[in-house]
Amino acid sequence: MTSLTPTRTAWLRVGCVLAVGQRLEDVVEPIESIPVRDLFSRTMQILDHLSKEASPQQRAALRRAMTTLRTSLSMAERAEAELPALDVVSQLHLAAGIVEPTSSDKAALKVWGADLKARRRAAGLSRSVLAERAGISDSTLRNVETGRRAPTRTTVMHLQSVPELRIDPSPIGSQITSRRQRSQDLSPNCWLTPEYDALKLHGELTMLLNGRGGHLEQTYLYLDPSSAAAWYAIAEQEVYTIARMLMPMDRVAEQISERAGAVGLDVIGLGCGDGKDEVRLTQCLLERHSSQNLRLYLLDISQPLCCAAYRHAAEVLADRPTVSVCAIQGNFHNLQRYTPLLHSQERSHRRRIVCIFGNTFANLQNEIMFVRNSLLGFAPGDFLLLNVPSTMAPADKQDEVMRKDPRLAGRSPTETMAPALSIQDRMYTELLRRYIAGIKSTEIKSTLDYAACPVPGSYAADVRATVKMQSGEAKHFSIAYIKRYDRTLLDEAMLKEGWSPVAHWRYAEEYHPRLLLLYQRVRSVTDET
Repeated sequence: MTSLTPTRTAWLRVGCVLAVGQRLEDVVEPIESIPVRDLFSRTMQILDHLSKEASPQQRAALRRAMTTLRTSLSMAERAEAELPALDVVSQLHLAAGIVEPTSSDKAALKVWGADLKARRRAAGLSRSVLAERAGISDSTLRNVETGRRAPTRTTVMHLQSVPELRIDPSPIGSQITSRRQRSQDLSPNCWLTPEYDALKLHGELTMLLNGRGGHLEQTYLYLDPSSAAAWYAIAEQEVYTIARMLMPMDRVAEQISERAGAVGLDVIGLGCGDGKDEVRLTQCLLERHSSQNLRLYLLDISQPLCCAAYRHAAEVLADRPTVSVCAIQGNFHNLQRYTPLLHSQERSHRRRIVCIFGNTFANLQNEIMFVRNSLLGFAPGDFLLLNVPSTMAPADKQDEVMRKDPRLAGRSPTETMAPALSIQDRMYTELLRRYIAGIKSTEIKSTLDYAACPVPGSYAADVRATVKMQSGEAKHFSIAYIKRYDRTLLDEAMLKEGWSPVAHWRYAEEYHPRLLLLYQRVRSVTDET
């Protein structure tokens, strides 16, 4: 299979641009310099505060430093008057983040490498530390800093993920903090995957719904803003919020921390929705993992949900400078093409944690083929975290399944869940009405299905819509396969695909029991060939 490595044209990065004809100097407010006396005064206050809590030996050293500052203030003020004014444009050049070289000739590459080196030094990072933070090799970083090699697109993107490289080297005071933040916000925070085509997806959805019927794959359920808003309203229901908070994320983080060791972690949320589960896991990992170097990738095909997830993550993790957050608008079925997220030799010292929350995994048409084909880019040591509904009875006991499974029995597990399920059915109905003209009535009903369940011991609640048209025609759509799993048999199936069970948790018994399953990669595709 040909590797689809991202190129300049294949990956689009979301950032900010100037209007045609505008210069950077024209749109940037002047940054006032801070008098050196003010800087000395603030430094003295901090040192004095530290000395009050320090040991006798440390207190003596701090007092000597304060004495040195007092005696050198007059010399510093004279030197300040002789120094040239700071170049605002060059400050913002550093603050805006890493960009690709303008040319591949040696002179341009040396200039680019020197700029990268200046950023690294301004951030106080050694070459080895930056290489580890960016997930690239020391030799790669040395070659691009010296201009010996042109950086690949993947190398540039991983350097972009290190927040310190967007550092503003100018003095930071309260009067310029907000301006500094605005300049940092210019850095890219989203990838648009090469094959993503919103207009094509919209056209395919329209054609499908205006045919006689068929299966509506989950890719299409949340494409437009109205569908995304309806899903978001469901996720905000109190009963759903409580069920999500019952997930033992702290115990997941504990298991991952013990097994991963002191390495950087990449949390990859597939079909992330609002991103709240992925962010919560990231917070738990920060509390328990020895390495604070984390990257959070939030992938969803819905632009409204992808945007909401990024905003939530950026706000919650704003005070965590060691965490990089990036939204990715794309189709997780094509995950094997998105090489910056996958294992590579340059990033072999990091561990990836692929997360699939909600009903995303349970709504796949063929989970085994998805694990086998879409997750083949992950290596031994990487993790997979699945969140799926549990079976309510053995799959081969149909009568018991129909009696005990609330969705199939046509009832809500609890009175508190009834409104949320009603909103979900209304979301399906409104989606159909937006795309199909001339609807007379719509009925949503769940039926028991086994044919669409490749995992042994599982069964599905096939959510079906019967649409009656004013013309007398009837359309039949399968809107969702919400599968339920026997944990033991799912673990056996995953082990056959190279993912070994690590730990499992069962929770939300009062609603519909759910499983949180942690796996670790023990065998890759190359091991079998």
